[in-house]
Amino acid sequence: MNAMDLSVVITTYNRAEGLQELLDAFAAQEAQDFQVVVAIDGSTDDTEAMLARQSQPYDLKWVNTHCSGYGLAVARNLGILAADGRAVVVLDDDSFPDPGFIAAHRSSVRQGVITGGPRAPSNPEAAPRMAWKMAELAKLPPCTPKTIARMRREHPTAWLIENNVCLLREDWIGMGLFSERLKMYGFIGQEFFARADFLGMEYQYNPAASVTHHSEMEGNNAFTRDRKHRQTRIATLLRPSLERAHHYRAQIAWAQAMAHGKQPPALPPYKAHAALAMPYRIVRQALSGARSMAKRHLKALLGKRAA
Repeated sequence: MNAMDLSVVITTYNRAEGLQELLDAFAAQEAQDFQVVVAIDGSTDDTEAMLARQSQPYDLKWVNTHCSGYGLAVARNLGILAADGRAVVVLDDDSFPDPGFIAAHRSSVRQGVITGGPRAPSNPEAAPRMAWKMAELAKLPPCTPKTIARMRREHPTAWLIENNVCLLREDWIGMGLFSERLKMYGFIGQEFFARADFLGMEYQYNPAASVTHHSEMEGNNAFTRDRKHRQTRIATLLRPSLERAHHYRAQIAWAQAMAHGKQPPALPPYKAHAALAMPYRIVRQALSGARSMAKRHLKALLGKRAA
């Protein structure tokens, strides 16, 4: 790929100070000639004023959803559509790149392939589950595209995350961007990878395209862990009604219309289906929680006996 062919879309909400540090971190990249697009999710702090004062060695632009509530998918889509690069990386504002981040993504991007990099916790002891997820993801063969279905068969504990993934811009649009239908935590990434699986997209893991996730920033923009957990439980109940073939096709038609500046088509309804399925899903979620709790108690009991 040539110079200025890669854009990084950074979504942010009320983290002007941390965002400044992140922009400075991108100035230290080994490879230059890239673009950063800051996608503001309706921030109420001085993020835009801070951006207007920037003088960075790379091209910088920003867009703002001006929406209230959880608009992460809206911000990501706005940023991807505003990006000028042929390839686009999506990143959150609490994830800081290693010096070789740009070069790694630039060298591995492929048509029809989602490239994901590691998101290492800044303090593994404080974030053991994330550290475990990254260790499982690291078992994937480097830069080896596989369909998501095959990858999940061969590596069932490799959890895919959409923070720090790269696609050609045309592929982002071709697979439907991010769904804006449920504006809550616990929906966007799961639906995105389910749709990618349906479309037969491939995934490859690039260990060199690494970022460090600062979990200590969690909640400092008023989006707390408890709020995330509540929204995840609700999204888990609603999401299956949207993970269906006709919804995926409608999402793709919507994204293509948005990319061409046309009026997007109306998306098919899902609430009636979700309401009918809700009792079953609530029971299933409760049983799953009970099984997980029983496993933890058994593990703790066996650990005490071993000690």
